[in-house]
Amino acid sequence: MDKAILKTLAYSDIFDYPLTLREIHKWLISKKANLRQAEKTLSQLSKKGKVKSKKEYYFLTRREEIVKRRLQNEKQSKIYFRKAKIIAQILKVISWIKLVGVSGGLAMENVSKKDDIDLFLITAKNRLWISRLLALGLLSLIGQRRKVGDLGQKVVGKLCINTLLEEDCLEQANKDIYLAHEVLQMRPLWFRDGIYSKYLEDNSWAFGFLPNWVDSYNLSLRGVKRRSNLKERLPRSLRSLAMTGLENLAKKFQLKIMQKPQGMERIEDGALYFHPKDVREKISSLYKQKLAGLDK
Repeated sequence: MDKAILKTLAYSDIFDYPLTLREIHKWLISKKANLRQAEKTLSQLSKKGKVKSKKEYYFLTRREEIVKRRLQNEKQSKIYFRKAKIIAQILKVISWIKLVGVSGGLAMENVSKKDDIDLFLITAKNRLWISRLLALGLLSLIGQRRKVGDLGQKVVGKLCINTLLEEDCLEQANKDIYLAHEVLQMRPLWFRDGIYSKYLEDNSWAFGFLPNWVDSYNLSLRGVKRRSNLKERLPRSLRSLAMTGLENLAKKFQLKIMQKPQGMERIEDGALYFHPKDVREKISSLYKQKLAGLDK
């Protein structure tokens, strides 16, 4: 249990992010335990000087300064969350989008004033490219899209759609502690057709890394029903044929203007990942270094 808590704090320390008791229990790495067990072990580690605390937050020794940073970032995150929720409602008009969520630092309320807002989208099958095109168009129309190459003030508070998945391509291929966190940290702003439950089911491997994770959302919430419109009154076969053609056109158009993928950017069947910086390898390396330091 000692090792599990230290590993959990070591991982969060990479992001300058101290944890509360309940958060330590929730994100406990590779160890099933109850809250009381976590509290007892934390007390023992504190007495041994391996873990320190300030206010309600726990952190590794000599890392007291990250408490102030977390509190500052929480204030900024609340501002960004309000903005993301408003814009997410605008994206509801695209009926093929089944989920809009926030990922990255904002999902953990850990962003600064200089950061952007990372959006996570799930779309209907064979509607990924047209959904992306329309979503980017809406963000551009309201002046809130972060464009490729934007730097400095052009990035601040802008929205970047960095992950798009089709409803039948939800399982993440790289199964490690970093991706487990990314999967479970993602916070839906809205979803329909029960797609969030399916997302968790298809990525149930993540619970092997984070077995205490408890979903804070109501998975029994039914998706928002779409109102009947002209598209739905058309014969199904004719509608499907027309939309497949538009999807292919949207894909060809976007692939033509896209820059060459770099870092963790990937273009796959039913999935798009736009993460130009390969942070996964960097975080994995830092995590190993911190674990090695704990053993000394």
